[in-house]
Amino acid sequence: MKKTLIIIAAALSLIATSCNNWLDINTNPNYIADADMKMLLPTVQLQTADKVGYELSLYGSFWSQYVVQCNNTNQYYTVMTNDLTNSSFTSPWSYFYASILPTIRTILEKCDEMENVSNFKLEAKSMLVYDLYLLTSLYDKVAYTEGYVNRTQTPHFDSGEDMQQIIIGLCEEIRQMDANQAAADEKANTSAASDMIFGGDTDAWFEFVNTLYLKVLMRDFNANKAKIQSLLNENAFLQQDAAFDNFEDKADKSNPFYESDRRQLNTTANIRACSDVLGVLSEDDPRLAYFYDNNPDGAFAGSPYGQNGDPAETSRLALYPTEPVYFGTADEALFLQAEAYARLGNALSAEMAYMTAVVYAFQRVGESAATAVEFLNGPYAFQAGTEEEMVEQIINQKWASNVHGLPWESWFDLNRTGYPTRGETITDFHGVLDSGYPMRFIYSKTSADYNPNSPTPEAINVKMWWHK
Repeated sequence: MKKTLIIIAAALSLIATSCNNWLDINTNPNYIADADMKMLLPTVQLQTADKVGYELSLYGSFWSQYVVQCNNTNQYYTVMTNDLTNSSFTSPWSYFYASILPTIRTILEKCDEMENVSNFKLEAKSMLVYDLYLLTSLYDKVAYTEGYVNRTQTPHFDSGEDMQQIIIGLCEEIRQMDANQAAADEKANTSAASDMIFGGDTDAWFEFVNTLYLKVLMRDFNANKAKIQSLLNENAFLQQDAAFDNFEDKADKSNPFYESDRRQLNTTANIRACSDVLGVLSEDDPRLAYFYDNNPDGAFAGSPYGQNGDPAETSRLALYPTEPVYFGTADEALFLQAEAYARLGNALSAEMAYMTAVVYAFQRVGESAATAVEFLNGPYAFQAGTEEEMVEQIINQKWASNVHGLPWESWFDLNRTGYPTRGETITDFHGVLDSGYPMRFIYSKTSADYNPNSPTPEAINVKMWWHK
C-alpha cells in the first residue's frame, strides 16, 4: 500500500508541528483550519506514526525488555535504568495535544458540515479513538471532555477510568455507523489517495475499530464479559495489518526509529539485543535473524536486561528504513481473541486463534506458514490448562512476536497481565527505582506550566487502574 508522500508534505506545510504552550490545544494561531480533509487526514496519520514509530517504539523496546543499552554509548541509558523526569516525555505530549487532536477535530467538524463523507468521518473518528487510547495508556488521565470537546482554556482531566468508558463509547458509535453508506461514500468521494493506512478500505477501518474495542474491553474483562463474547461471535477483526508503510530509504523519509537511531546518531552500534527474548523464543526461531542483526559468529547473542551490551559479543536490534509503523496487526488481533477465549474457558477456540496468530506473526516478517507450523508442532505447541496457564503462553508468544511490530503493546500487556513473568521468564530489573517497574509516561512539564488544572505528575512506577 505504498502511497506518495507528496500529499503529506503538502499537508504538513499547512500545519505547524511545534507549539509554544499547552494552550495550543485550544488556539494555535499557526494552525490552518481551512485545509481540505484530504490534506488533513494524512497529516493525522503521519504525525501519529511519527510518535508511535519513534518514542513509543523506543520506550516499548526497552521496557518490554527486548533490548539493552550499548556499553560504549549512553543515548538510552536513562531509559533502560528508568532514570527519567517530566521533561523526558514532552514531545509525544505536545504532538498529540497541539497538533493531532485539533486536526482530527477539524476533520470531524468539516464532516458535520458536508454530506456523503461518512468515509472520512469513519477514518478520522477511528484515529481519534486510537490516539486517545494511546494517551490514556501512556499518561492515564486525559484532557478530553474539557480540553477536546468543550475547548476549555484550562481544562481538568478525565480520569483513566472515565477515559475507558469514553473510548468504549466512541468505539460503539463507530460500530453503529452504516457500513454500506461508508463504502458508498468512499466510491463517490474517495479518500483512497489520502488514507495512508488502508487506502480507503472502509471494511478494514471497521475491523480496526473492532480490534481496538476488544483490546480496551479486555482491560476490565469481568465487567465487559458479555460485550467481549458478543464481539467474538461477530468475528470481524483485523485481517490485514494497520500499517503506515509510506517510507523511503532517504534522509528524513525513512522509518522514524531507523531515521533517529541509524541515520542521525553519531553511532550505529547502539541498542543491543536482550537475551530475555530466549525465555520465550527457541534459539532456532528464524525470526531472530529478522529481529536482530550484527550477530557475533552468525548467531543471536544478547545481555540480560539492565546490563549494557558489548557490540563484539551481542547482536543489535535490526532497524529497517522502509519498515512500516504498525497501529495494529492481524496477529495481534488473533492473540487478543485467543486470550479472550482462554479467559472465557473456551480452550479449543483459544488454541485455534493462538495457532493462527503464530502463523500470521511468522508471515509478517517474511517466514512461511509451513515454518510456523513446524514450531507449533514443537516448542510453541499450545498446552490447554487452567485459564492462567493458557493466558500466560498466549501473552508470552504475543510478546515474542512483537519485537518488530508493536513493542509498546507488549509493554502495556506486561503491565496488564504480568506476563512474561519477571524473575522467571525475563529478567527482574528495577534500575533506579526502589520498587516496581515502568508503568506510565510522566505528564509533560509544559502541561503544568500552562494549565493549573493539569494533574500532579506521578512517578513512572505508579500503577494505573487496569494494571496487574
